[in-house]
Amino acid sequence: RQSTTMAAVTTTWCLLLYCLTSSVFTAEAFGVRSTVIASERSCTRVHLNSYEEQDIDQYEVDCNLKKHGVQRRSFLEAVSLTGLTALTAQSAQAFEVDPNRDISTGNFDCLLDLPPMTPGCVRLYLCRHGQTENNRLRKMQGARVDPEINKNGYEQAERLGMAVGKLIESDTIHAPTLVAHSKLLRAKETSAVLADAANSVLKGKQEPVHLYGEVSSLGEVDFGDLDGKDVNSAKSVMMSTFASWATGDIDRRAGGEGDSGREVLERGVKALETLSQVAAASSTPQGSMLAVSHSTYLRILLALVADAPLAESVLWKINNGSVNVVDVNVEGKQRLVSTKSGIFGGLKRSNDLQLTMPECHLIRRNEVRHLDGMQV
Repeated sequence: RQSTTMAAVTTTWCLLLYCLTSSVFTAEAFGVRSTVIASERSCTRVHLNSYEEQDIDQYEVDCNLKKHGVQRRSFLEAVSLTGLTALTAQSAQAFEVDPNRDISTGNFDCLLDLPPMTPGCVRLYLCRHGQTENNRLRKMQGARVDPEINKNGYEQAERLGMAVGKLIESDTIHAPTLVAHSKLLRAKETSAVLADAANSVLKGKQEPVHLYGEVSSLGEVDFGDLDGKDVNSAKSVMMSTFASWATGDIDRRAGGEGDSGREVLERGVKALETLSQVAAASSTPQGSMLAVSHSTYLRILLALVADAPLAESVLWKINNGSVNVVDVNVEGKQRLVSTKSGIFGGLKRSNDLQLTMPECHLIRRNEVRHLDGMQV
């Protein structure tokens, strides 16, 4: 009872602190070091014996891999390297990219100090898209607005790709070579730019990075009629909405007709299941995958992964161009998400939430060292 009371007090203070801080819905200042969380849990890896497609909207990854009995079809409709370069060039032409810009300030070895992959798991690299003009101008940017990335966003995606390329160069076992993204243009463009940048590092010496395509469960939260508004004018409504979700009222909708907390949580579990299945069926010895998504959605997803209070996660920095690392169990170990889960911070609020999700481990949050020296 005492621990529950303390958790409730903590949640209340987090909500109060949230109300006093600047908006979490826009790009924050860079330079925040990543949070590293190393898991001490262990389990035994067994062979996968099936692959079930879920939520694959445009592309299929092949799985005609006989190793471990995994059935995979050949990679269909994958974006060719020529097409990938063209898409990247199109993104660059939307604004003036300074050919003399100095990106040497970034620490592109920032992913090389990750701990070993948790046994029985695959590794997901969950990234936020590059900056858009809405981010720069501090406008609400949810599922209903679809701007392209700006000049800063292009460089952030490029730097992220260089860090991924360095990881592949040094670790062919755990490094991701498939990139998924949400349906929104800013995520799609970021994926194309980072894949092209990673391949420029690899120079054909290793398997290139491919675009996997759209996974709809990676989409940003729908903020309803708040989308596109100035952040300051929408802040009080969103603070109230997140306070409701954090205390268990997950059926309240953002901006009147936007997403409910329940819908976002269900989508988060679906994304973890989909991405981990695709990663497990990939050709790397220990599967991994990279996905580009959105800040508010990623905060909620990472809270699910860590079983951390939603009231705490809304304060987490998820910078444009940052990467978060999660290990997801693919051997059948699961966890129940319910009203008693840590995401509600110990506050007693009844709802009928019953979600079964894979056991997950949050390895790193908001890695931004590859962005060192950027002035945004």
